[in-house]
Amino acid sequence: MGVIWSRLLLPWWWAEAPAQVVTPEKAYPLDPNAQASGKEPASVPCTMELRTMVQTDTPSQDTPSVLVDGKHWTLSPPLDIDSPALPPYVCVSYVWGLERTPNPIYPSIEMSSRTLATFTAAARCVPGHPIWIDAFSVPVQREKKRATLESLGCIFARGHAVVAVLAPESLAAVAQMEQFLALDPRPEAVPTAPLDVLNADEWIRSVWTYQELVNSQTLWFVCHAHEGSPSPPPVRGQDLFQIVGGYLDRWGKSHGGKLPGVRLTYPHADNFQELLADWMISDYGHRSALQIICGMEYRAGVTPQNRFYSMIGALTAQPSTRATSPTVEQLAERFMELCEEKGDYSFIFSSAARDARPGLRWRPTPCDLESVLTWHIFGEDQPGTKVDNGVLLTNVLVYPLPTSSRDKVQMGHDLRDHFLGWIRVEKEYHNLATDDTNTTLEELGHRILQSMRFAGTGGWHVAEDVVFYPLHKLPESDESEVTLCVSHGVRWIFGAPAIAAIKKEGRTEYMPGVAITHMDFATPTTEFLLS
Repeated sequence: MGVIWSRLLLPWWWAEAPAQVVTPEKAYPLDPNAQASGKEPASVPCTMELRTMVQTDTPSQDTPSVLVDGKHWTLSPPLDIDSPALPPYVCVSYVWGLERTPNPIYPSIEMSSRTLATFTAAARCVPGHPIWIDAFSVPVQREKKRATLESLGCIFARGHAVVAVLAPESLAAVAQMEQFLALDPRPEAVPTAPLDVLNADEWIRSVWTYQELVNSQTLWFVCHAHEGSPSPPPVRGQDLFQIVGGYLDRWGKSHGGKLPGVRLTYPHADNFQELLADWMISDYGHRSALQIICGMEYRAGVTPQNRFYSMIGALTAQPSTRATSPTVEQLAERFMELCEEKGDYSFIFSSAARDARPGLRWRPTPCDLESVLTWHIFGEDQPGTKVDNGVLLTNVLVYPLPTSSRDKVQMGHDLRDHFLGWIRVEKEYHNLATDDTNTTLEELGHRILQSMRFAGTGGWHVAEDVVFYPLHKLPESDESEVTLCVSHGVRWIFGAPAIAAIKKEGRTEYMPGVAITHMDFATPTTEFLLS
C-alpha cells in the first residue's frame, strides 16, 4: 500500500483536517578498542568536524588531491558550521558496495571503489560548489569521527543540496516509468520490471539513505559517472517523487486486490516513495521519533550502530558536542535522550522490552529499537514532559481497558463504522476473505495487522471506543487495573500506537500495542502519567 493511497484517504479517516535482504553498505570502520566491554566511557566531550573538497588551481605535491574532469580537488581546513559565511556546499549520498581501493586523501585507509565515480557525478551535477563526501570528509581520529557521525543530520541539513547516486539501471527504470505514465490512452497492464529494479537498488535499501535524504534542502538524483564518460541528466527530487509515486499508484490500482498491496510486494520501492514524501512535506525537526524508527525498516546496514547514527542524524540538526561509545546500548540511550530533550516520547511505542530500572519501566530498554507496527505514520510528535514522579504525556486519549472475559464490552456504533470502513479498504490489499460469519471484526482486524507484519501475540481487548491489540498477552485478573493510553500526536490512518499501563499490587508494568479507534482533530485529548 503506497503513501499516495494513504494520503488520499486521510480526509476520510481523519475527518476535516486543517488546511529484508542485506546489501553491501558503507562502513565507517570502528576502532578495535571501541568495543571493549564496560571499559570505555559512554561518551567524551568532543566537537564534530566539517571539511569539504574544494577546487584548487595550484595543486601541491605535499597536499593530497583528486583529479576530476581536468580539475584538482583537495580537502579544506575545518569549517565553522555555525558561521554565516559558511560556503554553500553539496553533500553526496551513495552506497559503498563491497570493493575497496586506496584512499588518495587518507592513504592509510581504504575507500569504496565507487567513491571517485560518485564524486565525479556530484561535481558535474552541481558545478562550482565545495563537496562533502564521507570517504574524504569524515575525520579518521576516533573521537572526532564519532562526533561527526552523530552530526550527519546537521551536515546534510545545512548543505546547499544533496546529490543522491543511484545505480545506472535504477535511473533507467525511472525513465521507463516516466515514459509509461505519459502514454495516452492508459494501458491497463502496468509493467513490473521497473519496480523490480528499484526494489533491488542498494542505495534505496541503505540504512544511511533516510537521514541523508530527509535532511536535504535541495535534492538531485544521478548515477555513477566515470572520467571521460558522459553523464545522464540529473533528476530533481520533486520530479522523482511524482514519477515513482504515480507509477506505484497505477500498479496498485491495476491489480484490483488480486495481489497484496504495494507495501507487501515492493517494500523498498514503497519505502522510497514514502521517504520522498517525508522530504517534501515535513519540516526538518518536526519528524517524530517513531516515524524515524519506521523509516529504518527494510533497510540494510553493516551494523546496528550505523542504524542509530542514521536515526540520530534524522532526529536533530544540531552538531554533536560529544563522542558516544559506539555500542548499541549507548547509541540507543543517546537517541532516546535526544528525543526526551525535544519533548517527543513517541519512541515509547517501540516493540522492545521495557526497561527494568526503577522509575523507567515505561521506557524501552536500550537496544535496536523497532516500531510496534511499521506502517506509514504521520504526526509531529508524542508530547511529554519530565515531572518528579515520571513523564507526563499530553495530547493522548485514555481509556479504562477491560481484560477479564466477564467484563466483555461491545464496540460502540462509531467505532464499528470506523472498523468496517478500515476493513473494506484493507481487504483488497491483503487478499482476505470477509464473508465468514464466524469471524469477528476484532479477529479480522488482527489478521489484517498480521499481514502488515504486526508481531502481536496478545489477542485483543475491546472498549466502547477502541480495540487494543497488545504486543503480548495482558494479565486477566480482577486484581489488575489496566488503563490504555493512545497517542493523538502520532497515528496511522486507521488508529494509533498505544501503551497499556497494568497496575497490580502497587507496581505498574507497561505493554505497547496497536489501537484501532476513530479520532479527528476535534477529538478531546487529555494527559497521562508514565510513572
